[in-house]
Amino acid sequence: MAQGDPVHLVDGSASGAEGEQEPPRQDGRAGSMEPDLVTYRSLLYRAAHAQRALMHPFMASIGLGTGQPRLLSYLDRFGACSQRELADYFELDPAGVSRALDALRRKGFVTFETNAEDRRAKVVRLTGEGKRVAQSWDAACREEAAAMLKGFSSEERTAFADLLARARDNLRAYERELADARSMSSERGTGRVLDDVAAARDAARVREGGHA
Repeated sequence: MAQGDPVHLVDGSASGAEGEQEPPRQDGRAGSMEPDLVTYRSLLYRAAHAQRALMHPFMASIGLGTGQPRLLSYLDRFGACSQRELADYFELDPAGVSRALDALRRKGFVTFETNAEDRRAKVVRLTGEGKRVAQSWDAACREEAAAMLKGFSSEERTAFADLLARARDNLRAYERELADARSMSSERGTGRVLDDVAAARDAARVREGGHA
């Protein structure tokens, strides 16, 4: 939805059309009318796009590539762990995580050690330089979050965090619902647009396992 595009409302009308007295608000809401469901996704996408546009230049300036900062942040917060733990926590393809970690190792930000309990597995640990970079990234993230939440009351910040968590949980629950329905009717499918969401997600993980 481009800046200035009409916000589609639940009754099928569009606010901001010629002759309308109340133009759409910049936050996507118009008066007391609830936006069309697609508008919610558009607003979330635009917020995420603004976040990436702000943070990617800094990410590059400290020597990190797409998908690498969160791995360093996790290691700095929780300590050394396995590649599998990182993949599970961020719900990423293990091969994509392995490639990202190899790149971080070449830059001198992490080291690999043999797991004493399972010699086939590797333990990933931050180096001193990796810890410095991770903390620089986290400081920038706190600054970015403060800018994003400017003007939000304490109650609004708490509600915002809760709503985002609930939205994510709802999407995961629906993903499981589709997967269960598909397994019960693999021949004819569920008849829903997102019938193949699980397969599409897995393919995306392989392609985009390194995204921030």
